[in-house]
Amino acid sequence: MKLRARLAVTLGLAAISLLVLLGWAQSRWQSKMRVDALAEAAVHRMESGGRERCEANPERWPGDRGTRRLRRPPGPPRRGVPRHRVFAYDAKFVSANPDSPAFPSTLAKQLKAGSDVATDRSPDQRRTEVAVRMPWTEGKCSVLLMRSKGPPPWFSGAVLMPAFLVALVVILVALFAAGPIVRRVRQLTDSVRRLGSDSEEPIRVEGNDEIAELGAAFEQSRQTIQAQLASLREREAALRNYIANTTHDVMLPLTVLQGHLVSLQQRIEAGDALDPKAIVPSLEESQYLGSLLHNLNAAARLEANDGLSHRDLIDLNRLLERVVDRHQPIAKRKQISLERAVPETPIEFPGDLTLLEQALGNVVQNAIRYNRAHGHVAVILEGSAERWTLRVVDDGPGISHADRERVVEPSFRGSEARTRHPHGMGLGLHIASDVAQRHGLRLELRDTDGGGLTVELIHAG
Repeated sequence: MKLRARLAVTLGLAAISLLVLLGWAQSRWQSKMRVDALAEAAVHRMESGGRERCEANPERWPGDRGTRRLRRPPGPPRRGVPRHRVFAYDAKFVSANPDSPAFPSTLAKQLKAGSDVATDRSPDQRRTEVAVRMPWTEGKCSVLLMRSKGPPPWFSGAVLMPAFLVALVVILVALFAAGPIVRRVRQLTDSVRRLGSDSEEPIRVEGNDEIAELGAAFEQSRQTIQAQLASLREREAALRNYIANTTHDVMLPLTVLQGHLVSLQQRIEAGDALDPKAIVPSLEESQYLGSLLHNLNAAARLEANDGLSHRDLIDLNRLLERVVDRHQPIAKRKQISLERAVPETPIEFPGDLTLLEQALGNVVQNAIRYNRAHGHVAVILEGSAERWTLRVVDDGPGISHADRERVVEPSFRGSEARTRHPHGMGLGLHIASDVAQRHGLRLELRDTDGGGLTVELIHAG
């Protein structure tokens, strides 16, 4: 059933139920008021001289005065048909008037139970029978029975017809009034159905009620879903780029590594004596491959997120020690001295541990990779939690002033780097610069006193 029809039927049934209930209550109230009025009138009449007249002539009381004869059908009078609306009885409910009907047993039971007024419907449900006990208990007029035309039964056409008419009006009004509500609900339904398509149209519902609030909730959900879909698309694009870059960029150093290994295999098969240094190029290429994969992974993470996906409290002393220890074997093979210095009090900084470690590792690896044999590299952390500086100092060839502005760009490599390692990717300092920017740090490159390059990560508070 449609909303409009359901609303109309519901309101119609509610109106019918309410009006029938009101009709029943009104009927009961009118009956009670009528019985009370009849009882008071009967007592007043008997106390105002009616008792004396009744006791003086109970066989004919109340006579023709103030009474109305009942219509009788043509033909001889039938026995037991009462002619008057008021009849007198003694305390045992016996009347001296032969025209009086037998006292109703239902009313007798009520009076015997202690009630002063008893009431009931006649068997044909057309009249109300009221029995009133007088203030006295002696004589043949101590109980009066009155019969009167009562109000219609509450479950009758006279009561129910207005209820049905009012219900019909309510249904028509509901059908007319529900039109705007149904139109807004359909508008909301159409807008929600478009969520599955590529439509960017926002969900709008007129008004300032619960339907409008529902539309606003759907709109908020739509925006959340679109943001999540955009994030998924960005991650998918980053993953595709990562796979493409990995496939393309790894092939060159992998080919070089395979060439070194094939050369070693051929020399072993030929029985040539191998110099221990012959394996160094292969180790360097394998280390470069590992570093390249780490950098490609970091680049994919940075590309997929505008900010930082994680921000934890990091112990910079421990981070520096881990990076230096990890690069010690590489420095020893290249005959480069790698030292570190940290303050006695640990410095803690909130950030992404993986990205910071990768950024510092890139700077340290560049200082070792592009340095000369017997060179020196020092990693120094100084300052406090509010202001600190992390320096990577080397005495290598450095970077020319012309290249320093562009060395942090992706895939750009300085002339010295291209000369020493022609197949490098140029991701190291770019990732370090990007990570520093996301952490609110400043990356600076300057000359080392005596020659070389100093790279600084500065936290100014």
